[in-house]
Amino acid sequence: MYHLKTELNNKVICITGAGGYIGSALIDRLKNYSVKKIIRVSRKKLTHKENLDDWILDLNKFDSWLKIVEQSDIIFHLAGNTSIRFAEQNPKNSLTSEVLPINNLVRASRQLQLIPRVIYTSTATIYGLTKDLPISESFPPAPVTCYDSNKLYAEKQLEIASMANTINAVSLRLANVYGPSSNESSAFDRGILSKIVKMSFESKEISLYGSGKYIRDYIYIDDVVKALISVSVVNYSVIWQNSKAVLNVSSGRGVQIKTVFNLITKEVGKITGENLKIKNIPWPNEVSEIEKRNFIGSAELLKSLTGWAAKTSLEEGIKSLVDYYTKDYL
Repeated sequence: MYHLKTELNNKVICITGAGGYIGSALIDRLKNYSVKKIIRVSRKKLTHKENLDDWILDLNKFDSWLKIVEQSDIIFHLAGNTSIRFAEQNPKNSLTSEVLPINNLVRASRQLQLIPRVIYTSTATIYGLTKDLPISESFPPAPVTCYDSNKLYAEKQLEIASMANTINAVSLRLANVYGPSSNESSAFDRGILSKIVKMSFESKEISLYGSGKYIRDYIYIDDVVKALISVSVVNYSVIWQNSKAVLNVSSGRGVQIKTVFNLITKEVGKITGENLKIKNIPWPNEVSEIEKRNFIGSAELLKSLTGWAAKTSLEEGIKSLVDYYTKDYL
């Protein structure tokens, strides 16, 4: 195995989508390592922080990637649309934002004759409407949304470029990520648990679509960040031999959505003294079938390659999430 602090020593690390939910949490963790430089790439100006280089770039432009590749040892590519609903409503824009940056990254690497390590955040919804659980990386993807189809195409482009030794890419298929971060998700259909916590503190009626018995695999943000960093330094050839550079990041535990909502309202109720109720309502007509899926992911391959494992239980994670928002309401 390897030692993270040693492997990251003196590395130049670039994070696209640095102002996002996962990006901001990743940067907060990376500051604990002796890296040479951290570059935050965003479409707009970010709040200034010491010892960080900020670049405002359009990732749809080739020149942006020439600059990134030329100066970066490790690239965490987190930018792009994160909303399934937005992708369905804006398929062309969603496809462009997901695929064009990947194409430009590959072209820039080829032109500069540099081989950066690239960690790309994909999604577990790429597996589609799965029945047999848990799901490992050997399960064939079966996307049922534009969003997931775009993610799969991006994964394949990275795989092809890696096979050609143009880049060294790893795609991480993330399960349902939750937990506190210095920036929240901008997508209205992401960060659901954070939204439920805030609604509970505000004594708003909490609605749950359908029976609420659909199973999810919730993975705490700190565990996701640790997985990203761990994969960034592991020997690429070892990953390739085992998985074609696609890895699940999941807790391996399935829980019904209604159980999670109840955990949140109970934890908030301990603080506010309120007995919060959850109301079951019908699913909207336009909702995608992917929202009604059952999913549990196996991250055993990631564990075997890096030693990583999810450390935070759902109960601990919900308590931390509630504690994080308590300061805003009391």
